[in-house]
Amino acid sequence: MERRSRLAGLPEAAVFTEVAGVRLPEHFGDPAAEYRALREAAGVLDRATAGLLRMTGADRVRFLNGMITNDVKALTPGAGLYAALCSPQGKVLGDLRVLAVEEALLLLCEAACRARVAQTLDRFIIADDAKVTDASGEITVLGCYGPKAAEALARVAGSPPPELPPHHHAEVRVAGAAVRVVATPFLGVPGFDLFFPVEAATAVARDLLKATKALGGRAVGHAAFETVRVEAGTPWYGLDFDENNLPQEAGLETTAISFSKGCYIGQETVARIHFRGHVNRRLTGLAVQGEVLPARGSRVLKGEAEVGRVTSAVRSPARGAPVALAMLRREAGEPGTSLKVEAAGTRFDAEVIPLPFAPPVPAA
Repeated sequence: MERRSRLAGLPEAAVFTEVAGVRLPEHFGDPAAEYRALREAAGVLDRATAGLLRMTGADRVRFLNGMITNDVKALTPGAGLYAALCSPQGKVLGDLRVLAVEEALLLLCEAACRARVAQTLDRFIIADDAKVTDASGEITVLGCYGPKAAEALARVAGSPPPELPPHHHAEVRVAGAAVRVVATPFLGVPGFDLFFPVEAATAVARDLLKATKALGGRAVGHAAFETVRVEAGTPWYGLDFDENNLPQEAGLETTAISFSKGCYIGQETVARIHFRGHVNRRLTGLAVQGEVLPARGSRVLKGEAEVGRVTSAVRSPARGAPVALAMLRREAGEPGTSLKVEAAGTRFDAEVIPLPFAPPVPAA
């Protein structure tokens, strides 16, 4: 599949792939160079899998706070957080970023769970003055990631973006359009997600890519994005965890859960695990021997017993070998444990190692 990116501002010929039902560039001809751009300079990424839900109404804060795992009450305009939406049994129905603006809460969700998040929230709205609308069709989302991402944004916005804690956000103007810039910590490199009206996509993407190239960066595709994500040890909904997992199984307790906010859907199970128990499986890092990349779903064995499955795997430039995220049983997840991974009909040696696989990159 060889054609141009659907973003007219990214003119390089792209090879496309499908992710969560969304067609987007896999690479622009040189995935290795695109990976280096993310780690050493900056990269501009088509984030077409990301969408936006808008929650309005006088009861929106109280209502959402009673639905998700993190504390919405203290958010002021410009602040944000990461959270999960759980079933009554404590299983993760979806994850989301909550951004507070005047008169609304904006919920950034990936395609793998956005519809379920919207439907679940809407179903629980009974007497509350709250409304959820899907505004995804109104916006374009681009990522700008890498140690020089802030410098690239400063060039297109005319001034440096404010220093933003994770998930906090600010509005800047690029090519005459209002662009909301969200600090995005998921990839182990500094970076931002930018969303703005779809009619401004051509001009904003063109200017941002021009500024990025001037700093030694380039357009990057999903392949490079996945490599830095897995190296950072960051779980992704629909790949590494889903509606069959508890939040702690995906390691969300340090990033997405408040254990002091009070009640929310699924809170009893999540809190009981935290204060009085443990989970029986957990997302874990594996260093895999050999050159064969294990497919998602590949079995992980300890002796002849299956102890888990691979959820994501990449060839890690930082380690010079394949690495994988795997959901493993607790007794097999200690660092240094020797295991086997089945791939291409063969069993390969693997070792449990701590995450992340690659050290974080500071801002330039």
